[in-house]
Order: sequence, then C-alpha cells, then structure tokens
Amino acid sequence: MKFLLDENISKLTAKFLTQLGHIVLRVKEINPGMEDYQVLELAVNERSIIVTLDKDYGELIFKEGKPHSGVLFLRLENQTQDNTINTLRWFLSIYSDKKLINKFVTVTEKQGKLAVRFKKKKLQN
Repeated sequence: MKFLLDENISKLTAKFLTQLGHIVLRVKEINPGMEDYQVLELAVNERSIIVTLDKDYGELIFKEGKPHSGVLFLRLENQTQDNTINTLRWFLSIYSDKKLINKFVTVTEKQGKLAVRFKKKKLQN
C-alpha cells in the first residue's frame, strides 16, 4: 500500500509503516506547510492514501467535492506517536488495502476503545 502522511503524523510512524512493507511519503519531507487541498491533489497524483489527524479533509471531500484516492482519519483521544502506531497496527491487522482505496475511513478512539467507519466517494479524474 502507498501512504502519504500528513504533517501531524510522526517520522516514527513512517518508519513503522515502511517496516511493514508499505511505500510511505511524508508531507514534511515533500513540501512542509502545504495546504490540505494540495495534499489531496498530491495523494491523487501519487495514488496514495492520506493518513491524518486532521478533520479538514472530510470537509474538502464531502462538502467541496474534492477528489481523493483514500483517507485514513485518526480521531484519537491520545495523539502520541505510540498510540498512533498502535492504532495503525490494529487497523491494518484487520482491514486490507482494498478497504482503504477511494474511501474516507475514520478510526475513532473513545475511552480507549476503537471504532471504524467507512465512507465512499470515488476518485474523480
């Protein structure tokens, strides 16, 4: 799978995903300070799934109709890099890449429990 990590996702998380065999791009290394719509465009061009802690992507996709190739939005109470990695480990052990492509996936942590919600909006070219 190919991931594009938003600026709020750590380098350690990138290393974790790479060790699992995924291709990982980081906004911080490509162009720090990119606007969210630019990150969406880059992800579409790279056919990458965005991993983020930022809810603004949902507004861009569902309210403004921006195209995307997949977003994994982590709504975590505990946003430490360790919890982010543990959440991704859990999620990726259950769901395949086919569940992420062209989907907006929200993983919500509430009182230490995780829940997953999928929304689909196809890539528009």
